[in-house]
Amino acid sequence: MISWTDPSSSMPADLVRISGLGVDYGDRRAVDGVHLRIPPGEVFGLLGPNGAGKTTMFRVMATLLPPTRGEVELCGENIQSKPREVRSTIAYMPDLAPMPSDLRAVEYLRFYAESYGLRGKERDARVTECLESVGLRERSKDICTKLSLGMRQRLALAKAILHRPRLLILDEPASGLDPMARADLKNALRRQADAGATVILSSHIMAEIQDLCTSIGLLQRGRLLDAGPIRKVLAKFGQAETRVIVRSPGRRDEVAAWLREVPGVSAEFRIADEESIELRLDEAKLSRAALFTALGEARLGVTGMHAVETSVEEVVVRLGSQSSLS
Repeated sequence: MISWTDPSSSMPADLVRISGLGVDYGDRRAVDGVHLRIPPGEVFGLLGPNGAGKTTMFRVMATLLPPTRGEVELCGENIQSKPREVRSTIAYMPDLAPMPSDLRAVEYLRFYAESYGLRGKERDARVTECLESVGLRERSKDICTKLSLGMRQRLALAKAILHRPRLLILDEPASGLDPMARADLKNALRRQADAGATVILSSHIMAEIQDLCTSIGLLQRGRLLDAGPIRKVLAKFGQAETRVIVRSPGRRDEVAAWLREVPGVSAEFRIADEESIELRLDEAKLSRAALFTALGEARLGVTGMHAVETSVEEVVVRLGSQSSLS
């Protein structure tokens, strides 16, 4: 079971409890034995290459697809034995959710608010609150399909939060959005997390995952490789780089040529300035001590050194490459 919570802790129980989840499409196994627990208050990114099983997992959690094997509990309720109770505490926002062509934004939200049992002033107040939360109050009278793609995504989020769900499940919420619309949506999601909602999302925009999420899970060919706080997972699957700045006054080109022949020193280094070179050290091939010894023998000094952490994008790209080769 992949979990980063302490079972003996007095903190609230895990909001998501997945045990041995498997989903088959005929002979193809889309999700293969996933075990996962997510505590409340997280913004969790489920990451992996196309075909890894992310959307399938989301559809199961949203009670839209029955699992072939295993159990899923959300907010303390089993999705199969108590689907109605689960739906009352979660919200699912699919990739590019459909919009009605004959309703204004406020009418669209009022319709769904009433389906959650809100009426009259309570309904109108909640609709206004949700429109403000996603920055659409000034566009409330616009026909849904006349809104830009970014605004439609924000409207879909407003609809998802109408009933104050404890858990938001968002499949590619920023799909197709321009940078400004992505920033607006990201701010809206932050406000939901700050208000106490737990958010689970997938995205191909890795920089925003790294900026927004507090924790991530890595999915490959239907199997969950690891999950936990984002820095911990990246440290396990990443390959942190060490950058070294070498001072080479008057000998820059000569030193650059020599460094290219040193095993463990990346050929992809940059000229830092007129008298320095910044190189990338592969410590699996060459230790820092060995590099410093070689530099000393060449009468070259080190003026700086720092570590560069692996990004979420680098890890996901590596997983995708492994999937395509298998």
